[in-house]
Amino acid sequence: MDGRCQRCWSARNLVSHEVDANPRADPTIRREKVLLCKHCVDGSPGDVLLFWEVYMRFGSTREMLQHYSSESEDEALRKLCVERDLNEREVLRRARGLQSAEALNNAVKKANAFLTYASPYGYDYVDGVLQVKNEEARVVSLIFRRYLEGKGIAKICQELNRDGYRTKTGRAWASQTIANILSNPVYCGLARLNGGIKRGKHEPLIEIDTFNKVQNEMQRRIRRPDQRKAEPPQLRLEDYRE
Repeated sequence: MDGRCQRCWSARNLVSHEVDANPRADPTIRREKVLLCKHCVDGSPGDVLLFWEVYMRFGSTREMLQHYSSESEDEALRKLCVERDLNEREVLRRARGLQSAEALNNAVKKANAFLTYASPYGYDYVDGVLQVKNEEARVVSLIFRRYLEGKGIAKICQELNRDGYRTKTGRAWASQTIANILSNPVYCGLARLNGGIKRGKHEPLIEIDTFNKVQNEMQRRIRRPDQRKAEPPQLRLEDYRE
């Protein structure tokens, strides 16, 4: 089968996936075949609106967050609803409904563990201030260095897991965790506050120039050209007050 996945642009493990047609498109078409890779088929939502308006427009949650310059999935979905003239309450209800009862139960069980590990990887909270955790800080530097050397996020995961490194919760590394670290301005000495960014009181682990290079590279590697930003936002330390 020739071509690429219509969602993530992968050229491997492609299948013709039959789904309900887009309800906002031609009403005479009931079913439609979409060329997807097996990974995207396995992760696709059963909800037809979310499939076409969210899943097929973005190759990952990270792409959607970057596209709408949002801090959370709910915020990005709200902006999408404005852009696409969708019912915000209905879209959010459907998106939240995708959580299975099992996933919800697991989240409740892990609540205490989450509170324990709420500080970003590379730091620990000490008296309300982030303090560098040296061993983790070295891993953060390695992640940024490997990415700029040309390694993909999946390859970085493999290297960390192979060498015995673990996340704060003791789990194996996952691609989304690496992507979150590469996108987090906290490592430049900045902090998020009320939806904005300010200069933090903690020691930076990464130079702002390095962080900006990584953001540019992440945009360049997005497979779908329509999801790339022409000019990714660049951080400048002098723009943020103490």
